[in-house]
Amino acid sequence: MEMVSLNGTWQLRGRRQEGEPSAELTLTAKVPGCAQLDLSQAGYLPADLFMGENILETQKYEDFEWWYTRTFTAPETKENVYLVFEGVDCVAEYFLNGVLIGESQNMMISHEFAVDNLLRDGKNTLTIHIKSPVIASHYENYTVTSMMAWGNAPVETGIRRAPHSYGWDIMPRAVTSGIWRDVRLEIRDKLRFSQLFFNTTQTSCTLLYEVESKWSDFKNVEIEAVGHCGDSSFSVRRPLISGKAGRFSIPIKNPKVWWPYGYGEANIYDVVVRLYSCGELIHEEPAAFGLRTVKLDRTDATDEHNGQFRFLINDVEIMCKGSNWVPLDAFHCRDAERYDEALALVKDIGCNILRCWGGNVYEDHKFYDFCDRNGIMVWQDFAMACRIYPETEKFLKQIKEEVTWVVRRRRNHPSIILWAGDNEIDQVISSFANPSINHITREIIPRIIEQNDVGRPYLPSSPYISEKMYVAGFRAQKHGSPLVEDHLWGPRDYFKSDFYRCNKAHFVSETGYHGCPSLESIKKFITAEKVWPYQNNSEWILHSSNQTGNDGRVMLMENQVRQLFGTVPTDPEDYILASQISQAEAKKYFIERMRVGRPQKNGIIWWNLLDGWPQMSDAVVDYYFTKKLAYGYIKRSQAPFCIIADEISNWKIKIFACNDTLQLKNGHCIITDAETKQVLLDKDFTANKNTSTCIGEIPVYYSDHKFLSIQWDINGETGYNHYLCGYPPLDLAWYKKLIGELGL
Repeated sequence: MEMVSLNGTWQLRGRRQEGEPSAELTLTAKVPGCAQLDLSQAGYLPADLFMGENILETQKYEDFEWWYTRTFTAPETKENVYLVFEGVDCVAEYFLNGVLIGESQNMMISHEFAVDNLLRDGKNTLTIHIKSPVIASHYENYTVTSMMAWGNAPVETGIRRAPHSYGWDIMPRAVTSGIWRDVRLEIRDKLRFSQLFFNTTQTSCTLLYEVESKWSDFKNVEIEAVGHCGDSSFSVRRPLISGKAGRFSIPIKNPKVWWPYGYGEANIYDVVVRLYSCGELIHEEPAAFGLRTVKLDRTDATDEHNGQFRFLINDVEIMCKGSNWVPLDAFHCRDAERYDEALALVKDIGCNILRCWGGNVYEDHKFYDFCDRNGIMVWQDFAMACRIYPETEKFLKQIKEEVTWVVRRRRNHPSIILWAGDNEIDQVISSFANPSINHITREIIPRIIEQNDVGRPYLPSSPYISEKMYVAGFRAQKHGSPLVEDHLWGPRDYFKSDFYRCNKAHFVSETGYHGCPSLESIKKFITAEKVWPYQNNSEWILHSSNQTGNDGRVMLMENQVRQLFGTVPTDPEDYILASQISQAEAKKYFIERMRVGRPQKNGIIWWNLLDGWPQMSDAVVDYYFTKKLAYGYIKRSQAPFCIIADEISNWKIKIFACNDTLQLKNGHCIITDAETKQVLLDKDFTANKNTSTCIGEIPVYYSDHKFLSIQWDINGETGYNHYLCGYPPLDLAWYKKLIGELGL
């Protein structure tokens, strides 16, 4: 197959779609890109759309329609030629040489069009007409869905585009239009695969395939699959004997199993699959897979002890520790340029799981390939979140197409361990009805998964509220929730309050705590006159992702500082440090409580690693890739092996060796008071594999304020952690001095 990229410079023109006419704008466009960034580049919008309140200016162009145009030279071969658009945002018509070749209404998935009969010798003209998504959505209104909004901004659930783009508590309103992913011509082989699926276990693989051909029959066609992983390899060649679709087993010598990070090697088989006709090679394409099994072991409800939510990979219980993966950028055409640095953070901080949150777009294969090869499990939400979606015939048709596309494109990635129907929609519906009325997640999505995937669990919503739970009296989340898997937001008060300390969930798939970006970063997105103070500050409010003028999230961070230290610093550097300490200790607490809680507790996916635009947030790395204090704390707390102090009880703190590996660990541990240097524990220990083992205890008074320094040695390899004793208020100067001395 030959491919010709159509990325690069296009011509762009736009005008208001309805209402009072506007002058037509003509400018140069970048593809992949979006009209808003092109407007910025051309001077119609501010140069830095993230500075100050500039993002609000983009709303002036929400009701514009756009025409992207470019010319290209047709390939010499004009048979079996397709135009492929990996991502168009969003309601679009496609014209080749003035002829309409197709339409699309989904930003999330790719679109392709056969163009054999329309190509001309020499120059050809391609035009994409993109309509205003705001106006397009007005043609279909639904009583309940139209009431769903963040703040006062309407939410357009009938249009399949990134849910967060209408405004969220982590992102600004940025209703974009454009060709946001790659565009290319494909000159396809006359015989090729339309589907390839490697259905695997720990020791075996079955190849399922579908072949398409311009020929009238499939006689004398053979399929060959050749692959290897280290010294394990296979080579198999079979005739195609059952029409265009079939299956066959692949015998693998010395099979190598795929494991999550901490539990073993993330073994990946690199494969080339070929098609021959009468012995002649006609088509080949690369592929990859991993040998592993996955099971979700869960119950409907829990009283904390009699319940379960855990993942078993290769029949082994996995302690999951990782982050929610949220939008990389408010302008998704820039996602690709942020991948390398963002994914390096995932590996460095020690995540073994990422949850692809339902308010986002679907990531490129580069993301999943990275997760495959680094042992990072992926919990994949379908792109619906926090809203009620219409169940019209038109919308359901779009969802069926989208889910089929997602599953078929990503099912060969061993890193994906769960399909989840949506984010928090069960909770939204449960406030007035039984969530089981949601036919999208109860019927349509699971049916498509059953038809296109094997051996991967499905969860209708996160958190999931079954019909049995609803009938039994469950409504929206509250303290003491019986949910086995839960999102712990609640009052957002002191991080050791009863809400967090007494939660019953076996798996926490969202929880977070605010931390301020560095002063250096703040100066990059807050204008000089608004950098300080933060009170009654419109730019701080906007960059807490609130576009209604509500300062609640700004003051939330102040309240969390006041709670921990009893006072709020007036100096910006001290305030920022205090907020980052508050965040770091909170995230550390959330992770470590789950680890010492094994076997009742089995996973935490905290919110979140990286900001997708500059803001005051729960992220531990800001938009400019500057790490907050919490980053280092989490990196230590998430290590496959870590020694962790439990919370005080009966004037004692128990010390646990948390060993999330499949090897027994023997070593030596020393715990000291970081201020007085007094040795509080000095002993050898043995830590059983894949569990948390109590290895000792330390006497502590509830009134003590101590900073415990925890060090250990295992076969010459050293590790470090710490624990903060005592209840608020703490002394900021005391804490600042200690972490400076310890190099934290």
